Amino acid sequence: MNLFIAKKKYLLVFLTLSLVVLACTKIITTDIGGGLIPPVDGVFTKDTILDVITKNSGQDTVTVPLSDDHILGYTDDPIFGKTSAAINVQLKPQFYPFTFGTGTGFILDSVVLQLDYKGFYGDSTLPLNLHVRKIDPEQFFSPDSTFNNTVDVFKFSSGTEISETPKSIDIRRLGDSIHTYMDSGINLIRIKLSNAYGATLLNEYDTSNVYKNDTLYSIKEHGMQINAETAAGNALLRIGLFDQTNTANPRTKMILYYKYTDTSGKLDTALRIYSVNPYTSAHSNYIKRTRTAPAQVASFFPPNTDVQDSLIFLQTGPGLYSTVQIPGIASLPNMLVHRAELLIEQIPDETSSSDTYFTVPNLFLAAYSQDSMKRFAVPNDVLFNFSTISNLGTFGVAPFTKTNSDGKSVKFYSFDISRYVQGVVTRKEKAFSFVLYSPYNGFIYPYETSLYPINISSPTLNPVGVGRIRVGGGNYSDKTRRMRLHIIYSKI
Repeated sequence: MNLFIAKKKYLLVFLTLSLVVLACTKIITTDIGGGLIPPVDGVFTKDTILDVITKNSGQDTVTVPLSDDHILGYTDDPIFGKTSAAINVQLKPQFYPFTFGTGTGFILDSVVLQLDYKGFYGDSTLPLNLHVRKIDPEQFFSPDSTFNNTVDVFKFSSGTEISETPKSIDIRRLGDSIHTYMDSGINLIRIKLSNAYGATLLNEYDTSNVYKNDTLYSIKEHGMQINAETAAGNALLRIGLFDQTNTANPRTKMILYYKYTDTSGKLDTALRIYSVNPYTSAHSNYIKRTRTAPAQVASFFPPNTDVQDSLIFLQTGPGLYSTVQIPGIASLPNMLVHRAELLIEQIPDETSSSDTYFTVPNLFLAAYSQDSMKRFAVPNDVLFNFSTISNLGTFGVAPFTKTNSDGKSVKFYSFDISRYVQGVVTRKEKAFSFVLYSPYNGFIYPYETSLYPINISSPTLNPVGVGRIRVGGGNYSDKTRRMRLHIIYSKI
């Protein structure tokens, strides 16, 4: 049954019964609602609310694999702060020794960097200005290593600008075939690189030196970074770097166009492609989060000294996570738990329109033990199918839409932890704290005693860096919007 329909039916029955029966008593120090469904064989179904203790607790780093979309751009969020995202990648010749053909008089036409555009996150009305810089050889950037989002390949130098001019991207036109280069229906971003750089590739390198093998090429062409200006734009672009379906003519590549005189004396035109080699090309996604004032999150992160926080900030990795404790579970009397749901409601941005373009993510709730220092699946409520979780939908990771007490449309989540609560109540199983977060490419231990983690979701639960939400904490001023545990139960 649809959750919304079910709740409406429960509410109608509750209003009817409240006219003829007395209000229920308390089983703990929280208020209990009236009977939710008519008695069957003398069994009454009731509900109660347990308070939770919530705390903004920390941040996660991420490492983006070559097969996943990378993000590129700049955002300034009044709630969560600033994000700068750059892509570092090595584009290489498709064969060695590498030549431009048999002929003479090689003349450069142009050299263009082409990026496979997959979508955007943020405000599409503001243009992004993109730059391309050459990574200097002294920087450590190797295909033999993995780099998380915090690794800056320009730690020791600023690199050399090789884009001809800043590329201004009108995001609204990226889906318009009139204004965007297209390749098999996939949108592309093309950035013209400088003629000086193109001339170096065409005329200074040859098979006796740089183009002889991959080692020599990688020394001279250590890679490039595509980044966005921080003074313009308010969006992140999703860019694909490598697609196994078309390695001969990939969508992300550098294309060098040139003219030459062939062996018959005829002037001819040609091109050469430099692309990502999955075995020899280094790559990384440098994503910097700046959570300082005037962004609201600055008052809550780094974690303050308060016991709990009235507002909880959740951001897709590299993002923020919170801890949730429900101390009242262990003191519940024996009962039959029909449903126990952790209710989480968005607190909308009243000062700007940021919620309209910084959309909300999927969330995940994990159990956590201080003894094992592990995040693991909520006991009995998360089910597995081989190497991933099979019941993410019914567990409650996706947001719903509701109208709050102010009449505004907001997002909310309902995590079903019924079996976990039943185990604590009737079998006196261990009660855990929880970690609430918005994972990208996340892993989790199936059980507290598991030696190896598994994927939360495949494909990923959220695109890297995409999604954020501010929700009411356990002591938020409006009780109807607080995070809380709602239990529907019958006395045994």
